[in-house]
Amino acid sequence: MPKMDGVEFLGRAQKISPATVRMMLTGFADFDAIINAINQGQIYRYITKPWEPTDLEIDVRQAIDRYAIQASLDQRMNELQALCDISAAITSTLNSEEVINKILDGVVHALGFDRAYLMRLDPANNVLKGAGSCGVEGEARDFLNQLTYDLDRSDVGVVLTLKENRPILVEDIENAPINLDNEALQRVGVRSFVTAPLQAGDHPIGVLVADRNSPGERVSEHDLRLLVGFANQAAIALENARLYEEALEKQRLEEEINVAANIQTRLLPETLPELDHYELAALSQPSRGIGGDYYDIIDMGDGRMWIALGDVCGKGIPAALTMATLRTLFRSQLDHAQPLADMMQHVSEGLFNATAPEVFATFFFGVLDLNTQTFTYVNAAHPFPVLARESGETIELKGAGIPAGLDPIMAIEPYAEHSITLTNGDVLVIYSDGVSEAGARTGDMFDEPRIHELTKAHRESGANAVQNAICTAVETFMNGQAMDDDLTLVALSVK
Repeated sequence: MPKMDGVEFLGRAQKISPATVRMMLTGFADFDAIINAINQGQIYRYITKPWEPTDLEIDVRQAIDRYAIQASLDQRMNELQALCDISAAITSTLNSEEVINKILDGVVHALGFDRAYLMRLDPANNVLKGAGSCGVEGEARDFLNQLTYDLDRSDVGVVLTLKENRPILVEDIENAPINLDNEALQRVGVRSFVTAPLQAGDHPIGVLVADRNSPGERVSEHDLRLLVGFANQAAIALENARLYEEALEKQRLEEEINVAANIQTRLLPETLPELDHYELAALSQPSRGIGGDYYDIIDMGDGRMWIALGDVCGKGIPAALTMATLRTLFRSQLDHAQPLADMMQHVSEGLFNATAPEVFATFFFGVLDLNTQTFTYVNAAHPFPVLARESGETIELKGAGIPAGLDPIMAIEPYAEHSITLTNGDVLVIYSDGVSEAGARTGDMFDEPRIHELTKAHRESGANAVQNAICTAVETFMNGQAMDDDLTLVALSVK
């Protein structure tokens, strides 16, 4: 080409379209030329003459596959970023009407649906009521805002979604897998839609609906997963707004705290898994009635059990809201097969994007293979859990990485995944710094060595005995003084 060789052309092409997969076919096989093509043009393949058509076809097909994989990853990252952005927006206000508008606007403009509707549960009258819409105009909008369904209806997708706590996908209303309110669908002009339940703990609060009504477009399984993932965050924001407004109406700070504490309690496990070969114990005691500590124990039903414990900076309602966000981010990662270090990175970045710059949390989580007794974990600046062995030794489960929610540019070391095999008689104790730093205000802390000794001394009696011994020792140590921080502890013993 005049004034430009192939290498320069590829370099310019890379700047214009970085995602393009570039290949170079040439009769010029000079080694320096190959290096320049790779460095400047960032080519995928450098192919010299003569080439076989079959080999060239294979290379092109592999390049197409590479592009498709990268495009899929980019799409997933964009969706995660959109979810984080929406989460930050809907948690930025505690006004229910504003939260609903932000939720619906996010479904349409961030998640890419054509229209969105939200219905809220009125438990006093046992009905679902229209609460708002986005992308709907004129008579259809007025109809949706006034729409009410009794919960005894069996021909309405939103009622089934609420009562059965499950999402519903209807690719085409002409071949729907459920009974439908065809009259309402025709008035609004719905042809293809998805629904997602809105739950606050174990309590239904409403239903989120999104559709595609452009010619030739239909909703898909991917749309369903996307809406369900967002609905979890939307439900928390709606419930937080409702409870906050209720507290304001009563004009009593104590009632506000009690309501918020009730939310937090529902976000923690109500019961612990009962396992033949393991014993579990867990508790969380906020220092102010509502706190920022969080723990989770989730039996996946496939031989894996997740254990998590986090400690949000600060206290009171702001810390509790952040704790709810941390819980949502963590649980949203459980359906994705990925290294635990990557999970922690996603949780940390999500918390950073969804909260104020000064908000962060220490966080530890791991997954236990119930059959092999292998525990794989990652630690984000959390106090090191202690493992008391039957042999008599104690081990700390250490880890590298900054607290979750801090600006990623502050990271000195990446998060690291570790594994350890538990043996019969072992006891693992995961705790917040409210345990080890109890009494810090007076200048004398309970400290880690006491936790190690108590775990070791009561190991043979199991998880509940170890937990009771530590909590009793902390109470005795405080000698009637108020706790400085939230106290949270999870113990696991191998029978």
